[in-house]
Amino acid sequence: MITSKPAISSYAIDNIRGKIANLRELGFTDPVKMITSNPPILGLAIDNIRGKITDLRELGFADPVKMVTSHPAILGLAIGSIRGKITNLRAAGFTDPVKMITSSPATLGYAGDNILGKIADLRELGFADPVKMITSKPPILGYTIENIRAKIADLRGLGFADPVKLIRWSPAILGYAIDNIRGKIADLRELGFADPVKMIRVSPEILGLRMDNIRRKIADLHDLGFANPVKTITCLPSILPCHVDTIRGKIANLHDLGFVDPVKMITSTPSILSYAVNSIRGKIANLRDLGFADPVKMITSTPSILSYAVNSIRGKIANLRDLGFADPVKMITTLPAILCYAVENIRTKIIGLRELGFSDPVKMITSLPAILGYAIDSIRSKLADLRQLGFADPVKMITSLPAIMGYARERLLLCGKIVMQLDDDGTDGMFAQLLRQPRAVIDAIAAAQPRTWSEVRIIVAAAKRNAKP
Repeated sequence: MITSKPAISSYAIDNIRGKIANLRELGFTDPVKMITSNPPILGLAIDNIRGKITDLRELGFADPVKMVTSHPAILGLAIGSIRGKITNLRAAGFTDPVKMITSSPATLGYAGDNILGKIADLRELGFADPVKMITSKPPILGYTIENIRAKIADLRGLGFADPVKLIRWSPAILGYAIDNIRGKIADLRELGFADPVKMIRVSPEILGLRMDNIRRKIADLHDLGFANPVKTITCLPSILPCHVDTIRGKIANLHDLGFVDPVKMITSTPSILSYAVNSIRGKIANLRDLGFADPVKMITSTPSILSYAVNSIRGKIANLRDLGFADPVKMITTLPAILCYAVENIRTKIIGLRELGFSDPVKMITSLPAILGYAIDSIRSKLADLRQLGFADPVKMITSLPAIMGYARERLLLCGKIVMQLDDDGTDGMFAQLLRQPRAVIDAIAAAQPRTWSEVRIIVAAAKRNAKP
């Protein structure tokens, strides 16, 4: 230290010892470190240092000692200069310069014109709100615009389609070396993540996590019962920064609320981890108030319900009533996924079914709400297939047994072909019964090529006997 700052040798050792003691009295825990980083402190009168701390408090800084500890050069700045910097930052659009300087005291060292220039340069690079960016990450003021431009180019080279958007979302990225980002992507691939770039795009804070911590998080999720933690994290990358105790607590809370298998729920909808337990508790109460007898069962089958506002659910119930459904609550209870369907799509489905010849689509959907999930083109195609097989009135068939629409086309064709080759009448009923048989039984019937329904029943009975252990 004396070698780099020969003037230190001019201070008597007792004076240095006294200055260290005085700084401790003012609240500085490591005066030696402070002086080592900024030896001119030894030349400042302790009253001046005390006065500077008082002045900084008057300007709104809650902990001047901490500020000076992280950036000792502040002691060499005139209070008028600091006051002027605060004024200039406000004029540049920063709403809380004191908070900004507190988080990054080095801000005091940047000339006002340089700050204005940096804001203009960032706008030219495509950042819509440079002031907001700098507010969230003040050290940006210390990066040269050339380095920022190069970082954007490097991120594009790594596969990020919109580096500006990525940086806007997480300005801290500008502080990461590109080699470190490249290495993080490679490490994530080695851990089994198929698209690390997409993960980072969704949750940029991943770049700030150590690989040991990520590896440990995967192991912790395994221990909590998640069969495929990599898949779970891929669906919700923000799990990685989340402490495992928080996840463990969420699982316990879900258990307490009546959910039998929270791990399964979170696996299917990882975003559940982002919901506060009080919010989930409130959603359960709200669903009960709307008339749902078992909200826990509903949410278990369709966890995404947790993301719907209660007013949205209330509105969906009202809309279904307006469309002619007598008991929307019962419908939604049968198929909670209805809450995912836009009311316009439901209205269009009803119109489409009428156009296909169904006289009462509302009654059909009431008996089998899953119809709302079937594409009209798929229903039209199945009607055409049934007609081609020889069924006289496919619309009447489906009206009496809407579940027909839920079977795969290949299964319908195979069962239809079997039934239409029989010598018996009443093919519609036979067809409906055959569709419900296990696939192995249907294949056995097709191979036997029966001529009567009695033969079909014999084959079914034999197949069931053979299936028994």
